[in-house]
Amino acid sequence: MKALILAAGLGSRLAPITNNIPKSLVPVNGKPILFKQLDNLICNGISDITIVSGYKADILKKSVNEHYKNIRIIESVDYASTNNMYSAYIARKAVENSDFLMMNADVFFDESVISELLAFDISANAVVTDIGNYIEESMKVVENEGRLIKISKTIKPEEALGSSIDVYKFSAEGGNAFFAKCAEYIEQKRELKMWSEVALNDIFDQIEFKACPLKGRWLEIDNHDDLAAAEKIFA
Repeated sequence: MKALILAAGLGSRLAPITNNIPKSLVPVNGKPILFKQLDNLICNGISDITIVSGYKADILKKSVNEHYKNIRIIESVDYASTNNMYSAYIARKAVENSDFLMMNADVFFDESVISELLAFDISANAVVTDIGNYIEESMKVVENEGRLIKISKTIKPEEALGSSIDVYKFSAEGGNAFFAKCAEYIEQKRELKMWSEVALNDIFDQIEFKACPLKGRWLEIDNHDDLAAAEKIFA
């Protein structure tokens, strides 16, 4: 199992903290968000890890290399004019034809999230889902007969199974279908500012994905209110 962490974003809503460091290195009670994710993966035996950096890439690389060994870092020089689908696309060769986990680097969560995901229906493609929790800014998922059929921010409360925490598991087949769809948007349509979930949503009809129930705590950290809430939750 490999892992892909998408960490290219600007994090402008966390300024002035992010004036000097990338969003993924913003600390929660002293622990950078990215380091928490790396520790979660390593504790679960995942050591083949790729990070896509962008904003303040030199600082991210220096910080990671000081604390961890053998982490692959791919820099997106176009981070300011692209989105996380593009980040996933440029890192595809690091994980294609393999089972892998993918996550956004602005989510602080418990190690149990990864252990549960790895144990969940081992062969399945999966979206870690906070079932029953509808969060306006988060991606929501719709399920039909045990299979996910839609992921989007615009899903209505009465349709949603719950909110995605932006942590995903792909089989080799699922990952290859996902990257093919990313390539379609980026190479053919020249749409560079799309969420990765747009490509994911498009493959649900050909690749079966399931909702892996959340086990543990999590919070996506986009702004100062989120950061304050995370520090209380994970105190």
